[in-house]
Amino acid sequence: MKNYFIIAILTVILNTNAYSTHKPEEQYFSGNHYSVPGSDNYQKLETELVDNKLSQYVQKQLDNRDKTGLVNYLLYENGKIVINKKNYNDAIKKNKNVLRSNSMGKSMISYVTGHAVCKYGIDLNAKMNDWAVLNNTLYADNTLLQLLNMTAGDHQIIGEKKYKGDGYVKGDKKKVINNKTVFESMQWFQGTKKKKENSPYNYSAMSTHVAINYVIHKVGKDYEKLLKEIFTDHVGVKDSVYFDKVESGVRIKNPVSMWAEGKKWKWVSNYKHGSQRYTFFATSEDYLRVAKTIYDDYNSDSCIGDYLRNIYDNRVDKKKKQDDTKSVFAYTKQYGGQFHMSLRGTKNVIFAMDGYAGQQILIDMTSGRIVIVHSIDRHYNWQKIVYKVIKN
Repeated sequence: MKNYFIIAILTVILNTNAYSTHKPEEQYFSGNHYSVPGSDNYQKLETELVDNKLSQYVQKQLDNRDKTGLVNYLLYENGKIVINKKNYNDAIKKNKNVLRSNSMGKSMISYVTGHAVCKYGIDLNAKMNDWAVLNNTLYADNTLLQLLNMTAGDHQIIGEKKYKGDGYVKGDKKKVINNKTVFESMQWFQGTKKKKENSPYNYSAMSTHVAINYVIHKVGKDYEKLLKEIFTDHVGVKDSVYFDKVESGVRIKNPVSMWAEGKKWKWVSNYKHGSQRYTFFATSEDYLRVAKTIYDDYNSDSCIGDYLRNIYDNRVDKKKKQDDTKSVFAYTKQYGGQFHMSLRGTKNVIFAMDGYAGQQILIDMTSGRIVIVHSIDRHYNWQKIVYKVIKN
């Protein structure tokens, strides 16, 4: 009897520890942002909800949120929303139902970059050595396209090829780049050069940060206007969407930035630190509006369509074996322009987004099917409600 009692106590402890790994704060909304307003003339979404086995199973996963982590599921096919289910926690409700992208925002960065390329004539294949913040670093040796493809040649310093996290310098959690401007992070890259033109794929948050802030450097004071043109006017979001950024002057002791000349740091009167981050916030329906517009653009005869087809044509092999069967990050063989591509088991052109703790958006550019998932932790049945749905 005593042994049964001990086993019962251990079971409770283990289960408690398992549940403690769930992190509802992964949907928190805080900090400083670029805020883009919704449109009075927002994009209308046609809805024809179904009650089938998938819909019922999704509901069970949502009802069991404390175990699965699932808070939002949306399926769009044949031009209509057919499943749209939510079970938001208090943190999400408090923030007016905006959902955190985590690394899915990398793909949103790519979409912004594409519009900047089209409007401002930014050359994807030109070296980025015209931004002083990158002086004397390997990133100045790169093109914008190489950064978008995560082939910056920074794998000996940062990223998942050699280190577990994508945002720690040499895996040191004391050297995190996500709360720093680009110029601050460049202190760890001084004197580095890109050794190979065709560097291997290396998933790194630094590449994304450099890419979008280089775009801001090229666009200049019109950047916020560009964001409005993209999301308010072109996409037609209904509610405000946001991009996170480091607040200049809070984490930076001196309000002027610095750049390296040779091996010495030189102070310059430059307030363009490179402060934007990839974290994106929007409602579930506005995520769909963005995804649907990306699909429409890809299949259109337009400059942004050319950009999306270009990054697909120039995708690179990940060359990485993974046993994880719970995310599109691991279930894709290639990467292009900040999107995961070449989903196992399908020949369709699929642009996929993946974010920490289970955030997923998959866009089938062939069929028009879109799957959107948000969660507070990744314990839902990804194979059943994401992979098999998009594959079929």
